[in-house]
Amino acid sequence: MVSKERLGGFIDGIVAVIMTIMLLEFRLPATGLIGDFFKENLVYLVAYGLSFIYVITSWFNQQYMLMHATHITRKIYFSCMLWVLSLSLLPVLAAWTGRTINIFHDLGRHSPQAPALLFLAMIFLWGVSYAHMANAFIADNPKEKAEIIQKMEVYQYLRHPIWRISMILAFIITFFYPPFVFIYTAGEMTFAVLRSRNQTFL
Repeated sequence: MVSKERLGGFIDGIVAVIMTIMLLEFRLPATGLIGDFFKENLVYLVAYGLSFIYVITSWFNQQYMLMHATHITRKIYFSCMLWVLSLSLLPVLAAWTGRTINIFHDLGRHSPQAPALLFLAMIFLWGVSYAHMANAFIADNPKEKAEIIQKMEVYQYLRHPIWRISMILAFIITFFYPPFVFIYTAGEMTFAVLRSRNQTFL
């Protein structure tokens, strides 16, 4: 099977491509006015900022698990690819959501539901795939390494019923008020950053 180094390098490359695509989604105005730039991109700028934090936080926690793994099995490899699949959806869904939610008109209450709901579905897929990936690392590595991964805050959070309940509530609220997807994502990312107690790589 592949080595830790090759798997980590492959994932690093995919994450770099995802972040580059997100950056290229910005629309450049024909004028040199900063106001025109924000007029064209303000909502997508919010989606981009949240997605950026989402990607780097996800990458950090995945690399933390990879660092503690002693070897990579077929189960671990395919669970990582499922997690990468969820991340690969981010540029398209972030751009679609950012382009279709108009918070300047009626505070976005009449924005289309589909982009926001699909963005939320991507977050749910990420959570499920991340928990599955962590379970694979735990199952296929020595006990002392598995215990370190089990103590990760993000893993504990994704296994808790509160996460599932919050996702259900987020889907319901977003259905009636699409901009809520940004509020939920911001809250979840803030929680993930503040609660992460993973030890440093150094």
